[in-house]
Amino acid sequence: MRILHLNEHLDWTGGVETYLLHLLPLLEAGGVEQHYAFAHGDASLVARAHHVPEIAEFGRKPEAAGHARVAALLEAIGPDVVHVHRVYNLGVLRACLDYGPTVVTCHDYLYLCPAASFFHRRTQTICNRRAGLGCFAVTALRHCMTPRPRYALAYYRRVRQFVAWKDRFAAVLCPSDSVRRRLLDHGFAAEKTRTLPYFCPLEPRDEPRPLPDRPTVLFLGRVRPIKGYDVFVRALGMLPGVRGILVGDITDGTAEKVASLASKAGCGDRLEMRPWARRDQVPGLFAETSVFAFPSICPETLGIVGLEAMASGVPVAASDVGGVRQWLRHEENGLLVPPKDPGALAGAIRQMLASPERLLAMGRAGLATVRDGFLPSQHIERLLAIYRGTMSGKHTEQTEADGAPVAVAKA
Repeated sequence: MRILHLNEHLDWTGGVETYLLHLLPLLEAGGVEQHYAFAHGDASLVARAHHVPEIAEFGRKPEAAGHARVAALLEAIGPDVVHVHRVYNLGVLRACLDYGPTVVTCHDYLYLCPAASFFHRRTQTICNRRAGLGCFAVTALRHCMTPRPRYALAYYRRVRQFVAWKDRFAAVLCPSDSVRRRLLDHGFAAEKTRTLPYFCPLEPRDEPRPLPDRPTVLFLGRVRPIKGYDVFVRALGMLPGVRGILVGDITDGTAEKVASLASKAGCGDRLEMRPWARRDQVPGLFAETSVFAFPSICPETLGIVGLEAMASGVPVAASDVGGVRQWLRHEENGLLVPPKDPGALAGAIRQMLASPERLLAMGRAGLATVRDGFLPSQHIERLLAIYRGTMSGKHTEQTEADGAPVAVAKA
C-alpha cells in the first residue's frame, strides 16, 4: 500500500505535525510506503518528502499552479490513497479528488468554518452555526473571521467549496464525535464520516505515578486566551497551599501578563512558569503533578494533552468543550466543569485533592482509558481498515470500536 499525505507544515511545532511524525514510522513499520507533500518545513524529517509551496497558498493563480504540480506528483508517485490533512489550496485539493480515493482528516475546523475555529473572539463564546453568508454579519459583532475582506472571502470560499465536494471524498476522518456531528450537520454522509481519535504518544504506565509531596496543578499548553490560561491562574488563586506550574510558549510579554494576573489572584508566590517542554520532558512534568488542568474555552477537536496526563495516571479537571468527552469520563478519570468558570475549576481540583485515594483511583481509570482505546496499535489498525475500505470502495457502518471510547453519534 502506498499513501501520499498532504499537509501545510513538516516540523515538530504543531499538534497535527507531531501526530503525523509519530504516525508515519508506525505505518512504514507495517509495510505501508509513505510520501509527504508539504509547503513549509524540514524535508529531512521524513524519507519521502515533496516540497509543494502551493499547498499553503490560495487565489486563482496559485490554485491553477497547485493543481498542475500535484497532479504531476500524483502521476509520478501513484499512491493507492491520498490523505489530505491541512491544505489551503483548492486547486491542490481538486487534483487529489480528480486522481482517485481521497481521505481527509478534519484536524481542526479549517474546512467547516471560515475562521477555522467555531469561536467568537470578542465574546469568547463557541459558535454552533453552519457556515453561510451570515458569518460576515456575525464576525462584525463577535469577531471570528479576519477583518480583511480579501482573506475573509477566500476563507469563506474554501469552506463552501469543501462542503460542495463532500460526496467526492472517499472518507472524512474526525478526532472526536463532536467534530463528526458538525460534519453530519453540514450534510456529509454518515457512512463516509468516521471518528478516529488520535493515539496517545506516551506509553501508559503500569500504575499511576506516586503522588507528589505537595499538591500540584499543571497547565500545559499555548498561553492564549482560548486555552483558558487565565481561568487556570484565577482558579489557582482560590486554592491556598496548592502549587501551580504553567508550561507553554512563554515570552517576556506573556510572562509579565501571567505574573500580573497571578499577583492579583493571590497566587504569585505559588505559580511557577516554565518554557515550552520538549517531548522527553513531558513525563517528568506529569510526575510532579497531582491534577492536570485543561481549562480550554474553545471547541477542542480532542485535547491530546489530556490523554498524555492520563497515560501517567494523572486525573484531569477539564472544561466540557468540543471533543473532551471523547476521553474524559466525568467522575471516573477526572471531572468536567463549565468553561470560563474559575470557581468551578477550583472546586473540581479541590474535590480531587481532598482524597489521595480518589486521585489514585481516577489515575488508574485514566490508564485504562488510554489502554482501551488510544494506543498507537489500535489507531493504526483502524486507519488501515479505513484505507483498505477506501481502496475497495466499501464503507462499513461506524461502531463504538471505531471511535472509542464514547457512544458513536447517530446520523
